[in-house]
Amino acid sequence: MGDWLEALEGKARIIHGQMAAAQSLAKTCGLDPEDIARPYYELLNELYRDEFDFARIVDSADLVTRFVGPALENGPTMAIVTSVCTDLRGEIRNIAKSIVGLSGEETVRWPSRFDPRLAGLSPGSLVLGITIQCPSENDGPGQSDIPGMSESLVEAIRGAVRSVATVARHVRKGDVDTDALQSAFPDPAVRDTVMLAASKLAPTGRRGIDSVSFYAGETGAQAAPLTRASRHALRQALDRPIRVGSEGSFEGVVRAVDLDARRFEIRSVEGVGTIRCMYQTDQDSEVASIPDTRVQVSGSFEALPNRKPRFIAVESISRVRDPQGDLLKQRLAEPD
Repeated sequence: MGDWLEALEGKARIIHGQMAAAQSLAKTCGLDPEDIARPYYELLNELYRDEFDFARIVDSADLVTRFVGPALENGPTMAIVTSVCTDLRGEIRNIAKSIVGLSGEETVRWPSRFDPRLAGLSPGSLVLGITIQCPSENDGPGQSDIPGMSESLVEAIRGAVRSVATVARHVRKGDVDTDALQSAFPDPAVRDTVMLAASKLAPTGRRGIDSVSFYAGETGAQAAPLTRASRHALRQALDRPIRVGSEGSFEGVVRAVDLDARRFEIRSVEGVGTIRCMYQTDQDSEVASIPDTRVQVSGSFEALPNRKPRFIAVESISRVRDPQGDLLKQRLAEPD
């Protein structure tokens, strides 16, 4: 039995004890014990009807999200379910990629078993549970598509997925405790990725969803729900992530760009692997044309405790001639 179910059983034992005491007192007073017990039975029914399934989901999942709002009061439409599942899948995927990037992998394809599972529905809310499992030898095609997948890597991804709830715990009253987040996530690239995921999952208010809560198996550490104010606060914190850093230049290959978040990664950086990059609004047009290009970026960077660069606030970008890429283009252009 997990922590949430144990806590639920504890509540039930208290109610049973109170009911037994009330029935004993009723007998001494000549009253009907069943009449006295009726309100306690209602409390027990409410407890198991409304909380048991949710406690079971939280205990069995690595991360549970609960979306609440007027659009869900009479049951969510398929469009809303599809939309929130797609958003959640995409952000968990980005967190996994960030962890894989730390291990130096270049290519990530998404195993279907990492997809969010629709865990349950309750009045006024939509509950989704996610469980990260290590692909086994018995998995079918497409189940082991992350190269170098291992139990240790899966555990790292599982921790990062749960960390969305950690971010939520440090967002209070429209403010973000950046010091606490820096302590919780010493890897600046993972920190930025998880904060960005939380900001994107926080509601905009346009879909009839007012708040989203995250649960990661810790009954005593429930975070306040993320709201539109939380989204705004996280966005502001993401615009100024590096407070103390070093200046440097790095060369690597860009595969894709998140134009909305103004983020991209340079890969195959000599002696480093992958570095996450953020850029400013005035660099939008320049960055839009750099996917599948070797570039050099310069700016303030933040590193791991071992001084390995992981995140850079880009001040300048320049294309770098790639001899291997030029040779390949030349060969493709040559007639047979």
